[in-house]
Amino acid sequence: MAATLRGLEGKNVLITGAAKGQGYSHSLAFAEAGANIAALDITEEIPDIYPLATAQMLEDTVAAVEARGQRCIGLPCDIRDEAQVEASVNKALEFFDGRIDIVVNNAGMAAMDSIQTMRSHVMDAIIDTVVKGHMYVAKYTVPNMIGRGSGKIINISSGVTMSGHAQISHYVAAKHAIQGLTSSWAMELSEFGINVNAIAPTTIKPGEGQGSGMVLGFANELGLDPAEAFEALSAGNMPGAKWRTECSHVTDAVLFLASDNADQITGVVLPVDAGQGAK
Repeated sequence: MAATLRGLEGKNVLITGAAKGQGYSHSLAFAEAGANIAALDITEEIPDIYPLATAQMLEDTVAAVEARGQRCIGLPCDIRDEAQVEASVNKALEFFDGRIDIVVNNAGMAAMDSIQTMRSHVMDAIIDTVVKGHMYVAKYTVPNMIGRGSGKIINISSGVTMSGHAQISHYVAAKHAIQGLTSSWAMELSEFGINVNAIAPTTIKPGEGQGSGMVLGFANELGLDPAEAFEALSAGNMPGAKWRTECSHVTDAVLFLASDNADQITGVVLPVDAGQGAK
């Protein structure tokens, strides 16, 4: 019997950072698997952070999901703001007739700062988005899952947790926190039949428009073109041309953990890191 991903058709999925990069890739893949999407993303600039999503990108995400025959609601949301998260989750629940089956905590950002010149507002933006923002998302989505006795939460950590990385300690700290939340939530929610796992990707190939933007931002700071920056940031991967990671590689892992195929997997951090953690 051919191996297929089971149990995604008809599911309702809430994805943060859904209008660009990995989140956009996840949204389209879930739609192709027959799932409906609540796409959350910030649509305003954050000072001294590379360009994030725009309102048009969020509209385009909705249109792309609908073009694949699935329902989608676009929800502008700065997940650093608890009130915005609560309101967006309530809108998603109303849109989905009271059921959220899967949460993908994907939104994130990074910047380059030395320890001694750390910009406080940049540190706050990264930690408040990656850590506090996703704690707010869980706070308002988990009760629905507990009430039904089922659900899947997939957190996006990073391969930077597997080794030391200079100049991005605020980002590294936030991604370590995501892994701590994953194990804590897996334990706390196990009695309710809820799976909680994380994925730790290596550097993702950059892309213009709705492609991944972090490397583009770093390229500007490093004075490199995007291809050079991608190669420099992928230096920790296994040697060889194969070991260069794209959004689709992470998306494959997200859909697996969200599927019924992964029902006995919880509390795990799955590296999609081109072997970085094994070196």
